[in-house]
Amino acid sequence: MAAASRTEANMEANFGLKMRILRFVAASAFGVLLLAAAPSARPHGGALSAAVSRLVDQPRYAHGFFGIAVYDMDRKQMLYQLNADRLFVPASTTKTLTEGTALGVLGSNFRFTTPVYRTGPIEGGVLHGDLVLVASGDPDISQRIQPDGTLAFENEDHAYDGSPETKAVPGDPLAVLRDLARQVAAHGIRSVDGRVVVDASLFPDGGPEGGTGTDVNPMILNDNVVDVIIAPGSSAGDSARIVSISPQTPYARFVNEARTAAKATDDSIVMNDADDGHGGRVVTISGTVKVTDPPILYAYRVPNPPRFAEDAFALALRDAGVTISDPPVDAAEFDRAAYAPSYAGANLVARHVSPPLSEDVKVTLKVSDNLHAAEMPYLLGVYAGHATRDQLQAGFDVEAAFLRRARLDLSEAAQSDGEGAADYFAPAFIVHYLAWTRQQPWYADFYRALPILGVDGTLAGIQTHAPARGHVHAKTGTWGIGDMLHNGSVLSKGLAGYVTTRSGRHVAFCLYVNTIAFGHDVDGVTDLGQLLGAIANAIYLYE
Repeated sequence: MAAASRTEANMEANFGLKMRILRFVAASAFGVLLLAAAPSARPHGGALSAAVSRLVDQPRYAHGFFGIAVYDMDRKQMLYQLNADRLFVPASTTKTLTEGTALGVLGSNFRFTTPVYRTGPIEGGVLHGDLVLVASGDPDISQRIQPDGTLAFENEDHAYDGSPETKAVPGDPLAVLRDLARQVAAHGIRSVDGRVVVDASLFPDGGPEGGTGTDVNPMILNDNVVDVIIAPGSSAGDSARIVSISPQTPYARFVNEARTAAKATDDSIVMNDADDGHGGRVVTISGTVKVTDPPILYAYRVPNPPRFAEDAFALALRDAGVTISDPPVDAAEFDRAAYAPSYAGANLVARHVSPPLSEDVKVTLKVSDNLHAAEMPYLLGVYAGHATRDQLQAGFDVEAAFLRRARLDLSEAAQSDGEGAADYFAPAFIVHYLAWTRQQPWYADFYRALPILGVDGTLAGIQTHAPARGHVHAKTGTWGIGDMLHNGSVLSKGLAGYVTTRSGRHVAFCLYVNTIAFGHDVDGVTDLGQLLGAIANAIYLYE
């Protein structure tokens, strides 16, 4: 299975477990089926039209509902359209709007600043008070940060776990916290007679995001997951092996009950956790891995990101020679009013400044990071809308105003999240947005952040030998729900972005196919991913 396709296949495996998502998919499917009854707007004639028809008219796509818009940005005219004014489930192509708004409103060079304050005096190396890390919403408190200030990514991101292709960026996930701890020690603090506290009050906890189910919170450490690499034992029946846990913190203790299964048995790793009675978690790993499997990364999604970060920061402080007297405070007990008076320059003992926003946009779009995208509307509400409550709505108010300034028809758009779990867009809307984006000063950062056909990100494994390889910069999208009737799935796939064609045209395109079912013997995600890549290749060749 191609890496890019497997990424989004893993995403779909999580959707059926969430009632919110099931409700949305049911509503989406109903709405799209109604739209499917509308007359087709398929054009006739032309090499591109003929090539697209050959691709989409194959029997296995007979029940799919296609929406296509291909727009010549130089001549400002539509080259091809099929149901281009209809609303489609866009899945993660939504992230082009979320991240474009962030670049346009906050600016490519916007940076998050995460400070650490003391709440009492330092006497003889002892801090008589607490250390408070104030979460800024920085999504990259992790090992992604490289020496040159860029952010690294893997094509198969660790948030999309359970695949042999899944990887975490090499390095120490606690690197930023360790740097903060060294700064604390450099201020002459050798012990703290209070506790480590994380202030995550920037916006309310948003709960699990609609893609991978990771918690949306102002405090994000290692994308709010623990990477657990599991390998089979030597023979069927043996215990599976935990190869590594990263980061290892006091927050979670892992109990291994997983077994090694015969070759023909499917993997079925499950992580169930419970409160350990002290604010941490006991995570029991059960299920099976195949005896022939390589080591595979599984993500444990932490249910309490602030407490996870508190335990990790306390560990980093101890490693830096700073002892902590009291246990961390639980997020539910945190009272910002009691701590905010200490947030003054004289009490600042450490701070971390993030790489520029353009780098996070790159990570978000290249690997389709749901958590980063889900957080962005809240951050827009805080940093652009200056909201102290209802930050999510304030963020979408910022985005709506931004899109209106672009003179886009918002009747062709509906959006309720940043990642693409509850949205509708018309292909024509998307291509006009992309064409407008090309005229903006932040376009170069946006363009560089998009996956490249056959090269990287979620397009790394799509059309790897096509003539258009390297000439298509576009965002993928995948949405699915299990189909128990056929032991398969109903899918929506999308691809939206730019092509510099063989003839030199600069083209924006949007490709959607909704409500299409595949049985268990067909990898529909891979099939449709390659189909949309083939259409993008046709645009490259014939326009």
